Amino acid sequence: MTTAIVETKKDLKENILYNLKHGQQNAIKKVELARRCGVHERGLRLAIRDLIDDGHPICGSPHPPYGYFIAETAEEIQAELNLLRNGYGMELLRRYSTLKRIKVSFVLLHPGQLPLGI
Repeated sequence: MTTAIVETKKDLKENILYNLKHGQQNAIKKVELARRCGVHERGLRLAIRDLIDDGHPICGSPHPPYGYFIAETAEEIQAELNLLRNGYGMELLRRYSTLKRIKVSFVLLHPGQLPLGI
């Protein structure tokens, strides 16, 4: 099942769970996991998001060892929560705030141009 072509979303999710290991020390890089599952990295990220929504404690480490893994300790889950809150979450809120300040009417009247002072 490690390199099979994925035919359905359910198959992909099962394949991801099969290939993920427990604990950050066994993290697998996104590129390798996507290759093993026979899917593009974007499809992999979306399926992992679905798995997390389904209740699987899947974490991603931006520190060595890099990659995705199934959390096996409360500390691993807390580290993921901190990363989401302080890293990715703040970046998304910053982008949201910047885009919100752009006047929609300006963008519609001047496609491809941004107003000065953003």
